[in-house]
Order: sequence, then C-alpha cells, then structure tokens
Amino acid sequence: MEEIVEVPRDIDAVLKRLLEVPVETVEHSMLAPEDEAYLTSLVAAVRSGRRAVLIVEDADERLRYMFSNASRAEAVTMLGKVVEATGRRITDGDD
Repeated sequence: MEEIVEVPRDIDAVLKRLLEVPVETVEHSMLAPEDEAYLTSLVAAVRSGRRAVLIVEDADERLRYMFSNASRAEAVTMLGKVVEATGRRITDGDD
C-alpha cells in the first residue's frame, strides 16, 4: 500500500521552526544596570566572533553551557585563564 505524504512548500521555514528554542522571558532582571550593560557588551563581542564559554546553573543545579567560536580545547584553556586570573586577584587582595 502506497502512502501519500504532503511536503510543505518552504521546507527551510519548517526546519527553522523546529529548531527554534523558546526563549524564557524574565519580567524583572536580577542584575544591576551596570551588570546588564556588561552582559550586553559580552554578547556583542560573541556575536562579532570572539571566543566564549557561557555557563549557567539552573535551579536544579544542572549546568547548561555553550562554547561559542571555540573548540573544546580552547574553551578549557579559557576556563584555565579565568581560574588563574581569579587566583591572582585573590592573592593580591582584590576580592
């Protein structure tokens, strides 16, 4: 028995809709205005092609992360630089 399948005219639009991830909206930001501005500048840097590692801890303590414009090895290197710089600041008393 032969089945008939209807194919959409714009398959690209269908695929884009399937891949869209719903964005969680936040009514009130927990960030201070200067932190919002800093976050906006970081997002702009990533969009312009800078390498980045983004890590977010969900309410259930699960980590969500993204490497942008970087390989896994480059991401680990960046995390190492963060740990090193933080250690220096703590040693210098710049908590």
